[in-house]
Amino acid sequence: MTGSAIVLAGVSSVGKTSVSEHLQLVLREPYLRVGLDHFFSMFPYEWRDHPRGPGPGFWVDETLDPDGSPRARIHYGEAGARMLTGMRAAVNALLASGNNVIIDEMPVDDSIIPAWRQDLRAASTLWVRLTASLPVLEEREHARTKGRQLGNSRGHFNVGSEGKWDLVIDTDNLAPSETAAKIVRALGSED
Repeated sequence: MTGSAIVLAGVSSVGKTSVSEHLQLVLREPYLRVGLDHFFSMFPYEWRDHPRGPGPGFWVDETLDPDGSPRARIHYGEAGARMLTGMRAAVNALLASGNNVIIDEMPVDDSIIPAWRQDLRAASTLWVRLTASLPVLEEREHARTKGRQLGNSRGHFNVGSEGKWDLVIDTDNLAPSETAAKIVRALGSED
């Protein structure tokens, strides 16, 4: 029996990880949380934060906007592309084994969500886009202690936002538990 998927997509600091952790607490069935960071961390440092700039893995272009705000944009080479393809295959293997999965996805470019839409093989999928205003995202980004890359929110703001979504939730004024409750209602999984 193939498992079900919830795709939580959005920019860094929008609340995907916190929301997915709350979902895991309240959903009736167990859901595994899988995110880009899990796979990204498998690369050796030299390949995931390539200090020399462009390379086969991942690297970050850091610039400043005219107002002095940091902007960071993640890019990847052929090894990074293989990892992203492998991530989708790994999620499909989990689903094929009957596992339910929450996909915590920060699209690094506009090809990521279409690739998920093409490749994902879940029994059912709820496509959820989490949004927030840039000032709120940057405030959260500055407060982060784990996985913080200043300018990441600005550099990827609205990347991968095109397409049809089952649910779009603005997280500006919502706690992760409130966002999770909206998703549970959309699933029809309330107790």
